[in-house]
Amino acid sequence: MGKWTGNVIIICLLLTLFAACGQAEYHTVDYSGNKDCFTNAKDRYRVGEQVELYFDLIATDVDYTFYIDGESVNPGYDSAKGYIISFTMPDHDVVFDYEMEDSMSYLVPEDEPGNSAVSPGTEETGVFDFQTEKVLLNSGWEMPIIGTGTWTLSDEEAENSTYYALKSGMRLIDTARYYQNETGVGKGLKRAIDEGIVTREDVFITSKIFGGDYDRAGEMIDAALEDLGVEYIDLMLIHQPGADDAGVYKAMEEAVGNGKIHSIGISNYYTKEQVDEVLSFAEITPAVIQNENHIYYQNAELREYVKQYGVVMESWYPFGGRGHTQENFENEVIREIAEAHEKTEAQIILRWHLQDGYIAIPGSSNPDHIAENYDIFDFELSEEEMEKIRGIDEQRRYEHW
Repeated sequence: MGKWTGNVIIICLLLTLFAACGQAEYHTVDYSGNKDCFTNAKDRYRVGEQVELYFDLIATDVDYTFYIDGESVNPGYDSAKGYIISFTMPDHDVVFDYEMEDSMSYLVPEDEPGNSAVSPGTEETGVFDFQTEKVLLNSGWEMPIIGTGTWTLSDEEAENSTYYALKSGMRLIDTARYYQNETGVGKGLKRAIDEGIVTREDVFITSKIFGGDYDRAGEMIDAALEDLGVEYIDLMLIHQPGADDAGVYKAMEEAVGNGKIHSIGISNYYTKEQVDEVLSFAEITPAVIQNENHIYYQNAELREYVKQYGVVMESWYPFGGRGHTQENFENEVIREIAEAHEKTEAQIILRWHLQDGYIAIPGSSNPDHIAENYDIFDFELSEEEMEKIRGIDEQRRYEHW
């Protein structure tokens, strides 16, 4: 065999090997005879592919429970697509099925704007569950009601804050592109996962992107995923009103559709008019509004207004923010209630936030303070105490973003 012939054979063998290595692995989905109930079902999916199935058999008098390989799954809902069942294709064939039960207590009204589903077998949307320490969002996903914020923290501080928050028992971490510490948050998450403290599915990550336009928003979402080192972000917010909120929001909605984001919302929108403007172009109703809320600025009017859409309020300044914390802690009403419960002023304020319907994300880089902030589930404020704290309200904001 000549040298040229031998080289040709070697090249052919290498090409065959490369082709085999580059061939994607696919597995099938068995729909248990119900494939026609889906508007977008395929028989085969690539391993690792994010699968979204749109279930379009909607009855008004039954509950649906969905199963993948015998495990029940919670669907999302979209008024145009129906129930949305999302999962990552494993490296084996899967069996999909559903069953129906009487009484469709969680059916979304046809006139409800956007994506406002609640999942079967769970509590009512927007109601805080102090046993699970979570609230069911209108997107169908559950969100922890207490977490830690990372505003002003460096990457190193954000890594440690995230790690110690997760170690303390918290499962909600808040960050943003503007904070420039998503890499640190991702490292803290990985550290906690590597040590067996949590799994990725245990943790709820919120990030935020600034306004701009549709294309830039898509790029920022991808950059956030890369910096955090995750395959999806649990909640993405528009950080504050901008030039093209509709374009930014559309990019976030599309990211929900392709599995990059689970829930979306807005931040620093303080009036009914601002919220109504977002609702006018939103195809998916915001799940969360994150604003400045504290004992001196309670904005209960907006909180009550957005309840009709299943929107939950979240407080990014539960203690008033840096430079104002002591004013909140030294309030006589807060001190009196703290002494009665043998708790710190911080714990009383956080418990008030939760009982009044605000998710709270106090920021700290101190492991002891983080643990203290989480230790608020072994007592309850009376209605009289709640009213006293509500009476502190002066409608006084510290920031004006």
